[in-house]
Amino acid sequence: MAPDGTRLERRLTRRNARWALIAVGAVSLFFAFALRHARVDYDFEKFFPKNDPELDRYQAFRDRFGSDNDFLLIGIERPQGVFERRFLTRVDALTAALEQVPYVRSVTSPTRLTEPVVTPVGAFEVPYLRFTNDSLLAVDSVRIRQDPRVRDTFFDARAQALLLVLISEPGLSKAKSDSLLSGVEACIAASGLEHVRLGGRIHGQHYYIAMMVEELFLFLGSSIALLAIFLWAGFRSFWGVAVPIVTVGLAILWQVGFMTLLGKPLSILTMLLPTILFVVGMSDVVHILECYLDELRAGHGRVKALARTYREVGLPTLLTALTAAIGFATLGTASIQPLQEFGFYTGIGVLLAFVLAFTLLPALLVFIGPEKLLPHRTRASPWDRRLPRLFQWTIRHRRGIVLGFGAIAVAGIALMTRIKVNNYLLEDWPEDDAKKVGYRFFEQRFGGVRPFEVEITLADTGRRIWDPQVLRQIERVQAHVEQDYGVNSVLSPVTLMRSLNKAFNGGEASFYTLPDDSLECHRLAKRARLFAGKEGLASLVRADGRGARLSGRMVDQGGYVDTRKNAELERFIATHTDSTLVRFHQTGMAYLIDRNNATLSAQLVGGMGLAVLLTALIMMWFFRDPRMVLVALLPNLVPLAFVAGVMGACGIDLKVSTAIIFSIAFGIAEDDTIHMLAKLRQQLREGRTVAYALKRTYLSTGKAVTVTSLMLISGFITLTFSDFASVFYMGLLITLTLAFAFVAELLLLPALVMLIMRPRPARA
Repeated sequence: MAPDGTRLERRLTRRNARWALIAVGAVSLFFAFALRHARVDYDFEKFFPKNDPELDRYQAFRDRFGSDNDFLLIGIERPQGVFERRFLTRVDALTAALEQVPYVRSVTSPTRLTEPVVTPVGAFEVPYLRFTNDSLLAVDSVRIRQDPRVRDTFFDARAQALLLVLISEPGLSKAKSDSLLSGVEACIAASGLEHVRLGGRIHGQHYYIAMMVEELFLFLGSSIALLAIFLWAGFRSFWGVAVPIVTVGLAILWQVGFMTLLGKPLSILTMLLPTILFVVGMSDVVHILECYLDELRAGHGRVKALARTYREVGLPTLLTALTAAIGFATLGTASIQPLQEFGFYTGIGVLLAFVLAFTLLPALLVFIGPEKLLPHRTRASPWDRRLPRLFQWTIRHRRGIVLGFGAIAVAGIALMTRIKVNNYLLEDWPEDDAKKVGYRFFEQRFGGVRPFEVEITLADTGRRIWDPQVLRQIERVQAHVEQDYGVNSVLSPVTLMRSLNKAFNGGEASFYTLPDDSLECHRLAKRARLFAGKEGLASLVRADGRGARLSGRMVDQGGYVDTRKNAELERFIATHTDSTLVRFHQTGMAYLIDRNNATLSAQLVGGMGLAVLLTALIMMWFFRDPRMVLVALLPNLVPLAFVAGVMGACGIDLKVSTAIIFSIAFGIAEDDTIHMLAKLRQQLREGRTVAYALKRTYLSTGKAVTVTSLMLISGFITLTFSDFASVFYMGLLITLTLAFAFVAELLLLPALVMLIMRPRPARA
């Protein structure tokens, strides 16, 4: 035996194995103790690039006018009609109770709305709903139906539901948001009102995180159970199941513990990390065990079999860990923190799994007798009968196989041109989920929950927002966003000035217009604080009068539609407003999400290209042959083209959750290719012909490739049972990619080897 093998055999002693187990156990206890501080987090703003000038603009806008996302919508339905005295009395009592909930800044309810009316004898606050008197209530209900300001904001078209708008204190933490939501739900339960629905960030965040935690344990448990079945089918022994699961399970513990020590919470992306790491980390462990069992079947003793195994698969396993880590790490090319952290920590987890595969795994195998891992040592692997027939068929049809895969790649590339960059704010929740149904209620009855924001700034230093020329410019944009863009419940300086004009003209509806006279505008503007209140005015117009906001709510039609609307809005502003007088710039969280989704999708696809390049360089260093690099890459690039074609054909949109699957799937699928080609290189170096070396590789390493591929596929397919759309599509697309890559591994790779690796003719 070579000196390296002899040296390794001398180190594989019970004493060294015992010390290795003690060290691994101590580190595991340390990380397990750290998990006391594990927490989850879901913050939309972390998905915005930190170096984006649009984010800086939005943050400055929010600091000046307040957040566009610190609201909670409370929709109350009464099928018999909402203009009923006892019902409105309960609604008003609920409003009073909500105002006392901690962290609530204000509650706007139609039962407490008043309209100021200025007459020669004084100013009066006239309630919109005098609900304590049935006859007055009937009169008021008719008046409200004729007033679009109140009707379209607080009542649905059939007057069968009304809306309360709760504004929370800005910047609430997750704990405070949950406390507020709990208080709101308690008030609703005590009110006796039925058919009450909630919508908004505070509500969505709470249940989103609850679902995340539930799915973390569900999918990790499902993956463990499914992989245990495959391990039992492959090894037929308790230890053949327990050893891989313990090895990879500790890698997950170390990785999550490491994150927790650094103060990093689990997000919607890193929540998937344990499941992904468990499935990916199992691949190398199974390759090692399969090789070890083959050595045992060949008649070698425990220590010698271990030494031969690690000498044969050591370097390939290191390369697979590096390429998988690179696939995840290239997600760091994205400019947002959650993706960078997901890529970085998953890459770290893959390397930790490699470390445990070369410390804990051999230590366990030293103490576990071969008869426990391989109860039937003479029994042949079930794949020993199937793989030879498949290999012979593949070699006979190698040209047709290459042409077939080439046609699939071309079709995939053609179909991928149909892919749209698109996203929805609530796309992760299933359509039949009670919370999603509640949000649909707000979209159908009250114009949606998606915020719409436009920042208004003056270019002319001699004017203010209240100048008639400026207000006319704002009125044009407001009319466009209401009629053509689809924004509802619009609030702007124009809305306020119209209301002031109506109030100072005896409340006559015909005066709900902008005054024509400049002096009248300025006179009314001086009364704006009395009408809107100090806080209300500050949330709408800058103190110096040099800027304002135009805000509203709208139905979420998806980023693809909204991007086209945004372009139309920009063209309208450019052609119908005077930029030397006033400027308009769309902003807000929803706008940033759409904008960044397109940018990030492009970045992630580019990151996949970087992963391919780095993998090619590693393959070139390892094999020293450009032909081997081509053989290594093609069986894993064709599946990506195939899945991109499936996305285009099936209308699956490109977004962050689907764009990351290309880097992930490529890094994972490349593992089996490396093991196959490393074995082939070894066979060629021993002087065998390409055909014979390929056959020995196919029949030996092909078994491990089959087992690991089936395990990877089964592990990721569990994600398709997720209630989150992003997780579902991630599981579906990665499963399709790995399944196709497995087929390519067994068919396309040997066909390419036979066609590309033919002996070069000798030079004359």
